[in-house]
Amino acid sequence: MVTAGYLEHDISVGGLNLHYQEWGSPTAPPIIMLHGFGVSGHMFDEFAERMQDRFRLIALDQRGHGDSSWSDDGNYTRQAFVDDLEGFREALGIERFVLIGHSMGGLNSVAYTVQHPHRVRALILVDVGPEAAKEGVDNIVRFTRGPDELDFEEFVDMAHRFNQRRSLENIRERMRHRLRQTESGKYTWKFDRRFRQQESGLRIGSELSNDESWQLFRDIAVPTLLVRGSESDVLTPDVAERAVREMQRCRLVIVSGAGHSVPGDNPDDFTQAVRDFLGDLEQGQFAPAAATEPPPLQQLVEEHEAARRRGPGMVTLVLAGVGAVLALAGVSFALKKRSERRKKLSLKGRARAAAGNAASRLPLTAQSLDIEQARRRAAELVGDLSVVGRDGVARARTTLQDVDVERARQAANDVLHALGEGSRHAPEAVRQAVERVDRQKLKERGSLAARASRGAGRAALGLALSSTIRAAGRKPQKKQPTGLRRWRS
Repeated sequence: MVTAGYLEHDISVGGLNLHYQEWGSPTAPPIIMLHGFGVSGHMFDEFAERMQDRFRLIALDQRGHGDSSWSDDGNYTRQAFVDDLEGFREALGIERFVLIGHSMGGLNSVAYTVQHPHRVRALILVDVGPEAAKEGVDNIVRFTRGPDELDFEEFVDMAHRFNQRRSLENIRERMRHRLRQTESGKYTWKFDRRFRQQESGLRIGSELSNDESWQLFRDIAVPTLLVRGSESDVLTPDVAERAVREMQRCRLVIVSGAGHSVPGDNPDDFTQAVRDFLGDLEQGQFAPAAATEPPPLQQLVEEHEAARRRGPGMVTLVLAGVGAVLALAGVSFALKKRSERRKKLSLKGRARAAAGNAASRLPLTAQSLDIEQARRRAAELVGDLSVVGRDGVARARTTLQDVDVERARQAANDVLHALGEGSRHAPEAVRQAVERVDRQKLKERGSLAARASRGAGRAALGLALSSTIRAAGRKPQKKQPTGLRRWRS
């Protein structure tokens, strides 16, 4: 159905009917838009009308909102919204797209981007951050939990008192998409009525801590535009500025004369901010993120302990990988000493044969069995893999399962066993070197590995070490990141 320049569609995703609006040419670059709590995809109407000359714009009514189905089992978790978006993308056959998310839709967009970074060309977050001001969230909750049934014009007046930046005509048009008529002739909200009940039994949002929410934002690797309404009571200036400082590739734009609902409060300036951002991106003027140094090993150890309490995590994987690499380096060092002793005993021929046999078995090429060369080889490997960029580490975080230090030590023992086959008289000192590969030894030797890989970035380090972990015989498994902390604005 064609209405006011856009198409209305329905599509089934995971047994749930999802409704959406579409503007522009089907062959144009796609933009998918996710609305905030209590509204629908129509909140982007004014913006989409201004952008349809160059883009294919798709506004999704998320589950439980607008004209999409309500969740029968009350599942409104962050992960459910993320899964809906991925299924929606697959159903439409879209490979990569620009993702825009407002408020609740912004949190869903962050979680989706971290899980599927290769699908998101760029991310635009509208008045949403890792933290939300309690006053602004409470105002939204009070507004949406007001009278359940009213005359249409009574809803319009109530909405105008809530946001006086809009004209009555504008609000009347917006409320037409947010309300449905009941059998009594009055009107009520379209979104799931259980959101308005105190004891609804719904599963909403996520349970991430404040620190975990900030980390999820830091994990975004794609170019990001953060838009804040200058009069917003939800996203504070301090949170917005801190988010831009700590995120990898983020730009902040303040839209004047706008509160929390930026696209409708000031559609002209909001549209211009998005146009400028996407234009700079197309022309290569949005600077890529610089490679960062790997963290100190002490920080990795502390993060590992925290991750262990929460469950398996990427930090443990990195620690185990470092343990395996350093264990092998320790073997190389011990074998060097062994070779020197054999030279003193005039057994040069046997030493060279043993060294050649070891080099053929070790995953690190160390023909001279010199620890300095092993360090250089590790640095070269990390440098070669650094070109994969930040997308690689985001995919690694969602696909690699935790491997503990004991497994890394077992891998080193396997190497030692292989060496023993080539030389029946492997010294006890070599075995002791392997046994000393515990967390304390990792801390003592960790600075060597950190200096060897400096400047390569966490993404390359994670991928380089994953090849060592696979030598331990453990098959990577998928791990789905959780969403953000629980709030519904």
